[in-house]
Amino acid sequence: MPVTLDDFTIESSASTSFGKWKRLLPLEKSSPSYSRVEKLFNKGWKHNQKAKPHVFAVYKIISPEGTLKPYLDYLATVQASPSIKAAGKTEIESLLFHGTKRSCLLGENSKHSRLCGSSKCSVCSIIRGSFDIEKCGSKHKFMRFGEGIYSTSCSSKADDYSSNGSAEAGLKVLIVSRVVVGKSLKRKMNATNLTELPCGYHSLVGEPGEDLNYSETVVYDNDAIRPAYLMVYGAKPEESKLKNMISTLFKTPVAL
Repeated sequence: MPVTLDDFTIESSASTSFGKWKRLLPLEKSSPSYSRVEKLFNKGWKHNQKAKPHVFAVYKIISPEGTLKPYLDYLATVQASPSIKAAGKTEIESLLFHGTKRSCLLGENSKHSRLCGSSKCSVCSIIRGSFDIEKCGSKHKFMRFGEGIYSTSCSSKADDYSSNGSAEAGLKVLIVSRVVVGKSLKRKMNATNLTELPCGYHSLVGEPGEDLNYSETVVYDNDAIRPAYLMVYGAKPEESKLKNMISTLFKTPVAL
């Protein structure tokens, strides 16, 4: 039976303040969801030449039931599919990173928690209405595995695609998505003309070794992916000026 409600929906939230412009619920650092996203980010940072950033905040993305229902129905359909039953798989959903352009300051601090209306802000557009395959390649013409929606477990790879359009932005953001990976087709070489998967497969996983240096996952159905979290990150914070001042005044180190 199709699932129609889960804890990412506005209808299931205890708060009634969510709507078209407000979709972010800040998570406490002690919450299991915050810890899970942070661990995935740190584990997925594979580029040794890039310093691992600091996670400043994680927001849960709250969406209308009408936006999530097609995803949950698709998830249930894949779970009941013959290829999944035959494989005995129970885990068919993953949290994966997606980097794109943020034109506003969403998530930069507590004052910037509402979505903007700019058509150039891909972050707000995705949070508001999810992903759209028709927009695939609008910013990056090379599509290694054809027209699909790309995400990755490699947070440092997603970071390459994360950009800011505002000169005031001091941090960066990544969208962490729920992805129905189901049964994955594995490939190590490019397939730029691919538009759909062989029967029985639900996603494509590009593996490192030939044409790829880092893993990526592609789905070819809009209902196979939904934004779940917005993660805010940046350079590790330096010691506060206050601690430096106290240390200088008293000539003794201050515990960090």
